[in-house]
Amino acid sequence: MILPYIRRVRNVILAALLSFVLCVSMGACGTSDGLDDAQAHVDLSDVTVDKTLAAQVSKQVSSDGVLTVGSNAVWAPAEFTGEDNQTVIGYEVDLIKAVAKVLGLKVKIQEASFSSIIPAVGSKFDVGVSGFTITAEREKTVTFVQFYSAGMSYVVAKGNPKHIEADNLCGHKVSVQVGTSEETALEDTSASCVKSGKPALDLQVYEQQTQATQAVLAGRSDVMYSDTPVSGYAVSQTGGKLQLLGDAVDVAPQGIVLAKNDKKTAQAVRGAVQKLIDSGVYMRILKAWGVQDGAISTAEINPKVK
Repeated sequence: MILPYIRRVRNVILAALLSFVLCVSMGACGTSDGLDDAQAHVDLSDVTVDKTLAAQVSKQVSSDGVLTVGSNAVWAPAEFTGEDNQTVIGYEVDLIKAVAKVLGLKVKIQEASFSSIIPAVGSKFDVGVSGFTITAEREKTVTFVQFYSAGMSYVVAKGNPKHIEADNLCGHKVSVQVGTSEETALEDTSASCVKSGKPALDLQVYEQQTQATQAVLAGRSDVMYSDTPVSGYAVSQTGGKLQLLGDAVDVAPQGIVLAKNDKKTAQAVRGAVQKLIDSGVYMRILKAWGVQDGAISTAEINPKVK
């Protein structure tokens, strides 16, 4: 147990240093790709308060008039910091802002590490929004309102020089963000490798998604695994140095995280998401960010998942 821990700490330190170098050399701090413009042009002016839904929000959430949102803003284009390196933008940010408007609440985005958000929903945060895949295991401790559907995709160096095969990762160095569904999936894959007599994955787990991507850029990892919108964005932002490997796999629902025992707020949020879907605001947001392929037609609380 000690060696994996040391390896993980080493990876985080190295990735932090690399992140600084890439930020300076590639202009990777914030964005310069026009996505800030996409944020500016998402029109939410026609989103109004639904008094019936607003009345359903629990007093615990509504008493201060603010919806406090826990988010790990390193998941472009879902949530990330813009060109000022301070303002959190992205399609999930716009969606939660629109939900809050329907519920008559202001929004406060609070940065947090990905793995710390779910445990803090209901205490530090009213909700969590950070590309959370809805899983049966997570539904044991929190409530989800589905608002999107996304697969997972592998990313390799351009041209796939190490000839990585998505269905044969045994023995390869694979980077991933800690606490994600992708990390769990890779752990299962590694176990299957060992069971079949093949070498385990050299799993490189990072605190931030950007660090996992940078590990592939630097050649320390052979392949990276993340949500398809995130993987696609990483490819688009690295000047042809990366590419997607194969098709998206394990398409699954993603959702807004709420406290397990706050059924009233969950119903209100579900109603708000559905209203945005029906009014067209939802699709307007997704199209602005180029992620409409993951659109859903019906918002659902705790959908049945594996």
